[in-house]
Parts: sequence; structure tokens; C-alpha cells
Amino acid sequence: PGFFAGLTIEPDMVDGLPPDPERDETAADGYLRKWQISPFSKLAESQSPIYADLPGVSAKWASIDAERGGLINVSRVYGLPLQRPDRALVWLKTTIHSGTAQQKHALLGWVREVFVFVNGQMVYADKNLYQPPAARKPPDGRLSLENGSLMLPLRAGDNELAVALVNDFYGWGIRMHLDDMANILLTHP
Repeated sequence: PGFFAGLTIEPDMVDGLPPDPERDETAADGYLRKWQISPFSKLAESQSPIYADLPGVSAKWASIDAERGGLINVSRVYGLPLQRPDRALVWLKTTIHSGTAQQKHALLGWVREVFVFVNGQMVYADKNLYQPPAARKPPDGRLSLENGSLMLPLRAGDNELAVALVNDFYGWGIRMHLDDMANILLTHP
């Protein structure tokens, strides 16, 4: 909390500071930054998403780019779209081009529930719930690359990476980081 008086804001006036933002130190180091995001939908309480639920090309997919640190901030797009205790589902997808058939290790940060599919096959699913406290991943149920890790089985050529993200509590998003970028090209879907 604070009070300000006599504050004047003028566009493009930086009073000796450089006018350009500082470079994002994480901008070119393995973060998956360009995704497509689907419209949200309601997911039944006991239901888990399956790949067949991925919206088709006729759905209104939109581009979403990562913020600083590789964050794909779904809250900025949808907030909390359904009232608790309803669960909202959103899909994110991107393409990874691999020069060879290979396995790549990835760190994954997310909040609430995540389901990861590579070329239609589920390769990872987990929860990072805030309640009960025992269901929280480090650090304290918050989105961090400490939340989990997985192996991505990539074939030579284009690989579709699809992530189903489920939320019933405010705040949702993901961060994904590949440890090794050898023979990898990240492309926009």
C-alpha cells in the first residue's frame, strides 16, 4: 500500500534510463516459447483429458508467446473462466522439429493438472494442487521448473507436442525447458 502525489507520467520519458527493455536472459536457451492455445472448456470432476479431446483445426486456436522466463500465462488469457468447483480445460500445442529420432529431457513447471502428449501419445501426467497442502509440488504449489521433468520421445521430422492444462483454482500456466537443443528446431504450429 502506498500513496503518491504530484505524479506525472509522460510517454517515452525515461530520465536517463535506457529506453529499451533489458534483454531476457532466458530468450534463447531451450524454453518452448511459441504455442497455440485453444478455447477453454468444462471438464467433469472425475474426468482426465485424452488426446481425442484435442480440439480440431476448426477450433479457434490462438497464438500465445511466452513471457519472461518462458512462462505461458494462461491466466492472462482466461483468468478463472469457471466458478469453483468446476474444472476448466485448455489445450496448448506446438511443434518440435527433430533432425533425428531421439529422446529429449524436459523440465516442466505447471499449476493444477497437466497432461502431456507427443504425437498423440501421453508421456506425462501429474498434479500440482494447492489444496490440500500435501498435494503441492515444490516450491509450495507454485509454477516452477522444479515441479517435474519428463522425456519427450521425438521422431525424425515434425513432432506435435500437446499439453492439456486443467484448473479449478485461480492461476494457471506452464513453462517447459529442453535441456539439450542438439538437432532440435522449435517451430510455430
